[in-house]
Amino acid sequence: MRKSIFLITLLVFTTSIFAQTYTVSGGLETPYAYKKESGQSLTGTGIEEVYLFNTFAGAAIKYNSSAISVRFYKYKQSIGDKKQIEEPDLHIKSINGNSTYTVSNLEDGYGYFVEENNVAKSAVWIIDYNQHKSILRSIEARENDDKCQFLKLLVGKTEDKLFFYTTNGSRREIPRRYTVSYDIQEWDENNKAFVENIRTLNIDTEETIDAPLMNTVFKLKGDQFAEYFKMPHEKSSEEYNAIAVEGHIVAEQEGKNNGEIGSSAPVTVNLYGRGSDAAYFYTWSIYNKEDTANYIVRYTGSDVKKYTFEKDGNYIVKLEVANNADQSATCVNISTLELNIEESDIQAPNFFSPGGTTNAEFKVYYKSIVKFKCTIFNRWGVKIYQWNDPSKGWDGRHNGKYVSTGVYYYVIEYTNSKGRRKSMGGDINVLRRN
Repeated sequence: MRKSIFLITLLVFTTSIFAQTYTVSGGLETPYAYKKESGQSLTGTGIEEVYLFNTFAGAAIKYNSSAISVRFYKYKQSIGDKKQIEEPDLHIKSINGNSTYTVSNLEDGYGYFVEENNVAKSAVWIIDYNQHKSILRSIEARENDDKCQFLKLLVGKTEDKLFFYTTNGSRREIPRRYTVSYDIQEWDENNKAFVENIRTLNIDTEETIDAPLMNTVFKLKGDQFAEYFKMPHEKSSEEYNAIAVEGHIVAEQEGKNNGEIGSSAPVTVNLYGRGSDAAYFYTWSIYNKEDTANYIVRYTGSDVKKYTFEKDGNYIVKLEVANNADQSATCVNISTLELNIEESDIQAPNFFSPGGTTNAEFKVYYKSIVKFKCTIFNRWGVKIYQWNDPSKGWDGRHNGKYVSTGVYYYVIEYTNSKGRRKSMGGDINVLRRN
């Protein structure tokens, strides 16, 4: 039993010693580890990692092992063409049975691997990025037929392919990444305003983007290896003059500050047009929703102040913004707002308690009232009180004193939002004050 335990322990110990990895260093900066930095999987390739160097100055691969037999190899396309590495490119330093193998004079585009006791380990692939730097030549913004909506970006660059070979001879390309950044204008719904931001996206040789709403310069950078090695590598376009437009409606109802629009007629609103930088012309049209072919009224200018919806109904407010006609194309953007103006209505309570803590005032509920008059009479038909503002009411006083409890009568005359004159009446119970 003890012998079995000792054997298992020895196997685990031996495995842990031989499960080594490579240490790669040198160049002008820390080498770029492709799998680690990009998140690309190398499973099934026989490659532990692909390293890109910024020159091979001081570049080396180290490997620690206590195996009896250790050989270092390099290959170009598969381990079938492997060549053993020997002095002076291989240096071995041994201390207490553990050896450090250091390979120098690395070559661009080779895989390096170790055989321990005639068993091949995973390899590392080596690239000198300094020999494969891309050249950024241009970035151009080109308008097509749909220039009011989209813009095509064209990249001019010179590059060679970066690749590695798996241990079984399969070629795998290493993609280069380039980015383009530019200023954008976008609508902030919370603040009801356009704000400026910077947008960055990946690009290869061309990319179609939403047409910017503001003048901007496109800045091309890359590839990702040049960025990693802090190599200044940038190309800028000529300034692009925006022609695309976008408009939004900001509506505020007078007498309300909660941002909601609509109630009973009449409703007075202020309409504000918010346009992007290239917006030059503003045209407003107001329609009845049931007849969108014929507008009720039309205005020009960025804002419409104090427009009153006199009648109830469903309305559509349309804002059309356009750019200056002198530009390369006429671009138009339309935004709409739907408003629901409610039908007129009056409801009156049948009791109240003058001077009380609740229901202390006779006050009507109303919607869409244009004109209003309410008169209070006692049971002998004598006029007690009269007022003309439906938002106000009667506090139960006559000549400065509270009236006696009992039954009183009201007569309401009003004109609704459709211009119709109506009247209504009823009794109101004045209850004892609390």
